[in-house]
Amino acid sequence: MVTKHLTDDEIQQYVIDKPNCEKWIAEHIDFCDACRTKTGVYQLIVTGIKQQPQRAFDFSLSELVLQQLPSPKESASERLLLWVLICIGLGFMGAALYYFEGTLVYLFKGVVAIFIYLIIISAVTVLSWVFVDMYKKYNKEIKSLDSY
Repeated sequence: MVTKHLTDDEIQQYVIDKPNCEKWIAEHIDFCDACRTKTGVYQLIVTGIKQQPQRAFDFSLSELVLQQLPSPKESASERLLLWVLICIGLGFMGAALYYFEGTLVYLFKGVVAIFIYLIIISAVTVLSWVFVDMYKKYNKEIKSLDSY
C-alpha cells in the first residue's frame, strides 16, 4: 500500500475515469481521508463543469468571415488571355489552310464552294464554343480553389 498522498493528477484521473484507473489509486482513496476529501472536491468540480450549458456565439462566424473575403472579379488580363488564345487558334487554322491549300482543292473538288465555306464556318464556330466553354469551366474551378 502507498503511504504517500496521491497527486492532484492521480486524483483527477480517478474522478474522470474511475473504471480505467489503477487499482492502487482506488485502494489509497478508500484508505486515506485527506485524498478522499480532495476526490469529493474534484467530483463537485467535474459535475459542475458538465452541467454548464454549452457556449454559443450570438453571431454567425461563417458570415463574418465570408464578408471579409474579396469578391471574385474577372480581370482584364483574363479576358485578354482568352482573346489571345482565340487569335492564336485562328492563326494556326489559317496557317494550316494556307499550307495545305493544294491538297484541300483535291479533297473538296466535287463540292460547291458555298458548302466548303459553311463547313469551315461551322467547324470554327463549334471549336470556338467548345474552347470558350472549357476555358470558363477552368476559370470557375480555379476561382473555387482560390476561395479556400
